[in-house]
Amino acid sequence: MKNIYIVFDKLHSNEAGGLVSAYASLIQLLKDDYTIKVISIINSNLTRHDMFSDCEIINVSKHDFFPRMEIISDSLKSFKLLLLLKELFKLLCYFCYIPISRIKMKKFFSSEDIIIVSSPAAAMFMSSKNRFILEIHTKFEYFWGTNKLGRLQSKLMSKPYITVFRTKSDMEKASKYFNSTYSYNFINKELFNDTVSIGEKIRKHKIIYMGRFGKEKNLPKMIECAKQLKKQIPDFTLDMYGTGVLVDDIAKLIEENDLSENVHLCGFCNDKNIFDNYSLLWLTSDFEGMSMTIIEAKAKGVPTISTNWGDGVFEVIHDKEDGFVENTVEDIVNRTAELMNDKELLINISKNALKNFDEFSKENAYKRWIELLKRFEGELE
Repeated sequence: MKNIYIVFDKLHSNEAGGLVSAYASLIQLLKDDYTIKVISIINSNLTRHDMFSDCEIINVSKHDFFPRMEIISDSLKSFKLLLLLKELFKLLCYFCYIPISRIKMKKFFSSEDIIIVSSPAAAMFMSSKNRFILEIHTKFEYFWGTNKLGRLQSKLMSKPYITVFRTKSDMEKASKYFNSTYSYNFINKELFNDTVSIGEKIRKHKIIYMGRFGKEKNLPKMIECAKQLKKQIPDFTLDMYGTGVLVDDIAKLIEENDLSENVHLCGFCNDKNIFDNYSLLWLTSDFEGMSMTIIEAKAKGVPTISTNWGDGVFEVIHDKEDGFVENTVEDIVNRTAELMNDKELLINISKNALKNFDEFSKENAYKRWIELLKRFEGELE
């Protein structure tokens, strides 16, 4: 079998969020057709990964100098000079390693290898001689808009053969500039139990959030939504699953707003059947690519109330049919209260969410990926 190499700038643990989960699913999808190996340009300190158990992990650098931009920002605000200097040194090493990595990558692959690069950040470390597929896991504007870090990464990256976006709308925006296509995120429904008791869920005023505690998720807005919802639905609960640099900040906001009885920080969870316990998913992100969490919730008949994080939101949520796209705190709260007070409406929306899950099935994803890879292989020959 031919080799597929999946390249990260740094491979993170299984708690890192949707990116790792997306590639764990892709590996399972393609492992019978290809030998799949994972490359971490920066030392991940991993030789095996819980979610990539069948794959060899190759660390290119011997050292871990991955910079955390959140830590740089926070240490600037809090005047933590030593921590700031440490992260700035990592940032310097990170960019200085780009030419070294490009030399190594030029010699690493054979002419028949298929290379999938996980982000423009990882593509910065690829040689211009490498022919590779680039994946974009956030919206188009992050890398080709006003975001300074995203624009820098897109300018420094080596040119891909083809770029795969998560949504049709992002693919169409990119088609003016380079060879692009799209492939929706997907999940393997075999990982879920077959029990979907929508009637049971709607009797509970329970909301779930599942994802990283990162700045782009705008979780302070979610806490403000919870504060306002308490005035209308005093017995609601919001369980927040995930890890990240903002956990302590969110915990502080929960306490300051007297929400400890309603809002709970539940840590990392990889059990997809956890959605059985909830009637709604909240998402307040400023930007996404194609939210895995919305798809996972759909598989269990749980509708989402989400902010408009990009044009792609309307490809995963059919507004007012299987979920809702609302932007303001007031609109999110009023929509949530409406659903919690209207049993019949919530049941209908939940049934539609379950019905529309098939757009993101493993079978559809397999067909699309095989077509893409065969096309790529044909260009290599």
